[in-house]
Amino acid sequence: MSLFRFDKDMGAVYLLSHPAESGFPASASQLVELLEQSEYADFDIIHANIGKLFTSKDADNEALVIAMAISGEISIKVDENNMIATASIVTARGGNIVSMDIAQKALKDAGVKHGINKVVLEQFLGQQFDQPAGEVYSGIVAHGRRAKNGNDAKFVRMCMTAQDRVLSPQAKEGGKVDMRDLGAIITVKPGAPLMKRIPPTKGETGYTVFGDVLEPKPGRDFEMQVLEGTKLDPNDANILVADAKGVPVAVPRGMRVDDVLCYGDVGVSTGHIEFDGSVIVSGDVKEGMRIKATGDVTVIGFVECAFIESAGTVTILQGAIGRKRADNDAFSCSVKAVRTVSLGYAQYSHIETEQDIFVERQALHCDLSAGRLIRVGKSDNPRGKLIGGKVLNALRIETGELGAPSGTRTRIAIAQNFHELKQKQQEFKSFEKRLSDKVVELTRAKMKATKSPQSTQRDAFLKKIEASEKQLNMHYKRNQHNLKIVQQKLARLLHTCRVKVNELMHPGIEVTIAKDSKQFTRIYPPHSVKLDEGKITQQFTTE
Repeated sequence: MSLFRFDKDMGAVYLLSHPAESGFPASASQLVELLEQSEYADFDIIHANIGKLFTSKDADNEALVIAMAISGEISIKVDENNMIATASIVTARGGNIVSMDIAQKALKDAGVKHGINKVVLEQFLGQQFDQPAGEVYSGIVAHGRRAKNGNDAKFVRMCMTAQDRVLSPQAKEGGKVDMRDLGAIITVKPGAPLMKRIPPTKGETGYTVFGDVLEPKPGRDFEMQVLEGTKLDPNDANILVADAKGVPVAVPRGMRVDDVLCYGDVGVSTGHIEFDGSVIVSGDVKEGMRIKATGDVTVIGFVECAFIESAGTVTILQGAIGRKRADNDAFSCSVKAVRTVSLGYAQYSHIETEQDIFVERQALHCDLSAGRLIRVGKSDNPRGKLIGGKVLNALRIETGELGAPSGTRTRIAIAQNFHELKQKQQEFKSFEKRLSDKVVELTRAKMKATKSPQSTQRDAFLKKIEASEKQLNMHYKRNQHNLKIVQQKLARLLHTCRVKVNELMHPGIEVTIAKDSKQFTRIYPPHSVKLDEGKITQQFTTE
């Protein structure tokens, strides 16, 4: 016969009779033990009432309530960004579990309207059957959706350029490739499509779990550049077409069509070349010759002790070769371009560009200067050799080997824009100080004028001071903006600059990054040399 009675309406467990009357159980601990062995073991035991039963012989109906059924409870917490709603459940102790209706009401009371996944919520509630009574567990039950920013306008080329053609030699019978057979020169006729502009997108709106709409940032719009020899398609303003016959040249956000000048070899029979357009040389550029072009310059053969200057890209399929020089003499071979310079290999040459230098095999005893990347070797994992000479400036260098086993002196300097940016930073800070001094002067003058007797002359002077203050404030805001941009450029420069060696770095290497220099006197395996807190450090590749 059971000692207990459960009142379902009250959710209370009663002891049927006072222990003083029946003599059983004999103690509070025995009663608790019997209760824990019963079907009411999960209920919340009222220890205070049990204590009364064994300290007082008077029958008290209220004291006979020794346990209560406690239903499960749910609470909702939303993160500070209003993007995630987390539910916490205290599992039932003999009472009712948290039902779907109760959970949905709790979410509604907390203001959670969007992002509720019903399947996830059901799984979360189902965990109550696996958790001990009175256990607390939590889980995410609603997600907001972040706004998806729009895409910037994009530009897709619809034709090949001369440089593309040079870098794609023609296949022969039997699968062989003739490096000198580059097929027909890439030319376009009027009306030929050159580039397509893909307009920016507006993005997709998001929402918080409270239902607030999150507006996306629309993509930036860029206009197509309509340059020489091109025009917009009359039927589609997003397509650029040729307006003249010539060689297509890619530029950022557009293309142009250049006149093209084609030669076999450039030597004494042709003379120096200065051309407003692109130049293609299917042979070699001989010693002492000069080529200067406003377009791209493409040489299928060698450039031997010659000078090339381009306002576009320079591509030399075989390589650039100069003569060995004394320390202070100029190189006998020089290649300068505004955009990318691509070569098979380089030796005793000065190569300079505002963008990237790509050397397919090796660079020997050259002076190299690039605004961004110098890569010696093929693109994915460069394995070329950079031996001797100087890197005058670059942002990053990637090569297979740096230096030579003989310890050939190789000097590398990257992130040299650091000095120019630091100078600009100091100029902006000095200007800020001058502005601050001027503000102090105006403040003193204003206070002095305010104390003087009122007059037309005083009022005019105060207005003049007020106008000067506005002008100073405008200069201050502009200077702060410029200072912030310079600081961002400095941080980005120092964070991204590095020398990456994929195979070996030999002795005799001197590396300068920004203003710190370090010499390396032994062989090192694959690693990167970079700047960490102003000091040059090495980070080795882990397998």
